[in-house]
Amino acid sequence: MQVVRELAEVRSSVPSAVTFGNFDGVHLGHRALLAHVRREADRLGGPAAAVTFDPHPLTVLRPDRAPRAIDSLNLRLDNLAACGVDLAVVMGFDQTIAAQSADWFARDVLFGALQARSLVVGPDTRFGRGGQGDVALLRRAAAEVGAEVQAWSGVQVAGEVVSSSRVRRAIAAGELDLAAELLSRPFTLDGEVVHGDHRGRTIGFATANLSAPQQIQPAAGVYACRMQLADGTWHPAVTNCGMRPTFDGQRWQVEAHLLDWSGDLYGQKRRLAFVRRLRGEQKFPSLAALVAQIGADAQQARTILGGP
Repeated sequence: MQVVRELAEVRSSVPSAVTFGNFDGVHLGHRALLAHVRREADRLGGPAAAVTFDPHPLTVLRPDRAPRAIDSLNLRLDNLAACGVDLAVVMGFDQTIAAQSADWFARDVLFGALQARSLVVGPDTRFGRGGQGDVALLRRAAAEVGAEVQAWSGVQVAGEVVSSSRVRRAIAAGELDLAAELLSRPFTLDGEVVHGDHRGRTIGFATANLSAPQQIQPAAGVYACRMQLADGTWHPAVTNCGMRPTFDGQRWQVEAHLLDWSGDLYGQKRRLAFVRRLRGEQKFPSLAALVAQIGADAQQARTILGGP
């Protein structure tokens, strides 16, 4: 998949199938829409293109309401590629882009630079300055170039439409099975292994402390996870997310203990996939009680995850 970060670099010479949106999580609803874009691209004989925004528009427009991301931008792009997107246009969202008119986005970007001749969007799509753009505006602009606009309905799971906000609620509540169903994959943190207080190695459970501050925090607790290593394989781990109340912790941490593995991960970019929540976070009366519980958690994670 080609990734373009500057609009000046987007100059398609062939008709394309296009969609646009934030695509946070690339969940089941996104995947159904993207599959249709892929089919439309094949029909036209051109590329399947997706325009996405970074950061989330609310980060600029309403910082107090901006959600934490489900995925990092790199994870989002990987998932777009897995859905058959040929071209991803990452628009850096700032005040300049926010001030652009809906007409500019439709005519200059979608039907102009990208040569969209089949545009697939959600039925409630809003875009452009003040959210003035809608499906009706897109259809008027499309008629000028002989393009088609299709409003794609959402996908439902358990009688409720799949949305990024619904996925976030599931993750924040520790409902990992539901989140995985909505995403069609495990929720995954994508960050850097940083130094902690190194307490884990003194009690026999060395941990990799993963920093992913832009992504949503899962519910505090202990999880069976898998961490991706440098060779691309996924290694089983037991992970604590939270404040570490036994040690009167003052900051949120994600500490992954890789089962039956040793090595140095500091400074490395790693992905951590959450498979199942084992229990909530709790304060233990003694270090010995904590160590015993970590051992039990590790054994439960082995049972759930199997070997490396």
